[in-house]
Amino acid sequence: QQEKEDLQRKLKLREHLSQTASKSEATLTPSKNIDLEMRQLQCKLKNSNNEITKQLTTIKSLKQEVQDKEERIRELQAKISRLERDLNTKRHLIEDLRSRLKASQQNETTSNDTLENLERKVVKSLSEDCLNKKTSIDLLKQRLSEATKEKSQYEQMYHKAKDELEKKDLKLTNLENKIVESECAMTKLETTASQQLCDLAKQSEQALETVQKKLLLNKDKVEEFTTFVK
Repeated sequence: QQEKEDLQRKLKLREHLSQTASKSEATLTPSKNIDLEMRQLQCKLKNSNNEITKQLTTIKSLKQEVQDKEERIRELQAKISRLERDLNTKRHLIEDLRSRLKASQQNETTSNDTLENLERKVVKSLSEDCLNKKTSIDLLKQRLSEATKEKSQYEQMYHKAKDELEKKDLKLTNLENKIVESECAMTKLETTASQQLCDLAKQSEQALETVQKKLLLNKDKVEEFTTFVK
């Protein structure tokens, strides 16, 4: 923006100089060249402004994409932590059931030794208990198989999410490389613009010097003419 303001000031100065030059001497033609240079400078200004707006829009889109990616990563991490908690609770439940089974087996052996008279009743109750335990074990096995299936599904989802994350990382690096390239292009544009401005300043100084010399010559001629008339 500062460069733009400087260019606009220089353009206004050139317009003023061209107007004064056209008033002082109608035969001189450098004003056309100055107008042409002014148009070229205006075109260059427009092009640079368009380039800057394009770069700003690309940077905004890149920032939005990075934010979306971070949000997705947070969601996946929360999901993984929930799955781990579920697996831990299921493990604790299985361990508790195993300890209960061991305790019941120990009770069974002690009851067989101590209560010989009530063997039939105990055997009957134990058989029923065993059947119930068998059904509960079957249910637990089913739950375990379901849990393993869920675990495999979640692992697949985790690997899929990991692959997507790697792809997005690759995309992000590509975008960062593009940003670096665009910044290099901007610096090149700035250097070329500054060089052109320097050249234009030199040309304007040379033109001013020639105009001043011609004015001095005209002044001398007018003085000679007045002295001749006198």
